[in-house]
Amino acid sequence: MTVSVMITSRDRVADLRRTLERLGRLEPAADEILVTADGCTDGTAQMVRQEFPHCRLWVIDPGEGSIPARDHMLRQAKGELVLSLDDDSYPLDDDFVERLREVFARHPEVAVMTFPELRDGGVYLPANKSNQSPGHYVSAYPNGAAAMRRDDYLKAPGFPAFFVHAYEEPDYALQAYSQGSAVWFEPSLVIRHHFSPTNRNSLRTHHLNARNELWSVWMRCPWPWLPLVSLFRLYRQFCHACREGVSWVFLEPQWWWGALKGASTSWKARAPISWRIYLAWMRLARHPLFGPEELDKVFGPRSHDTEAASSSLIKDSCKVSK
Repeated sequence: MTVSVMITSRDRVADLRRTLERLGRLEPAADEILVTADGCTDGTAQMVRQEFPHCRLWVIDPGEGSIPARDHMLRQAKGELVLSLDDDSYPLDDDFVERLREVFARHPEVAVMTFPELRDGGVYLPANKSNQSPGHYVSAYPNGAAAMRRDDYLKAPGFPAFFVHAYEEPDYALQAYSQGSAVWFEPSLVIRHHFSPTNRNSLRTHHLNARNELWSVWMRCPWPWLPLVSLFRLYRQFCHACREGVSWVFLEPQWWWGALKGASTSWKARAPISWRIYLAWMRLARHPLFGPEELDKVFGPRSHDTEAASSSLIKDSCKVSK
């Protein structure tokens, strides 16, 4: 299996340089590296051109967001597998590429594989997804520590570009399960994630994540459950804001208004899936599955001959321009 690496970056030139240097140590190397400089003003594009001319580079100015950038790179990639990294994350082991091929070969049911994130201080976040945790199927994954089968992605609607940033991963995980594939946490392959503070704002990320989560509900959840699930998501996000403090609670209406402004866009992209799949996906966050037999029992027998369902999803999704 051929392997591409994709990275989107915004004004973290030093972090990106370190990541690209570490990727140069992989043995065997990835077949290609794709980089998008999204709205960068710190010389990122010039650095990549001068120091890493073998990388395929796209420059987006003004920036459009990490989600459109990743969607574009996935469609342009040549590899059968696409390793998705942040500009401050990279594989810990030099033989990562070969081992990645091996674990995907052992998991033909998997559309996405996600890995432990080793943070500064030698800790894994989250703590229940370390290199000592058992492998299991999950409902979400981080794009800074994941690998995807490109063919599966191209059969699906893919990342909603209008999300801009945040929550594209759970939404795509749901798409994968709806098409007979799965998302697997693989503990044997570790990603070192420095998690740079540059261009990170926890309140802004919460607002984007909460807004996009609600849009995902409006796109994917079937009737008559859609109103109930929408209220559940609103309640969960409000509880999170309460834990962060009064200032967060006071600002919650900002993302509510943002969600309402994008309601028509998400509704045009609506492609609901079966309630059985949707509910099983929701339960995965608290009740992970550990093997193909459990997966079949909960989601139903897997079938990769899902072109009819895929075509329906894509047809409805294409009402919204990517």
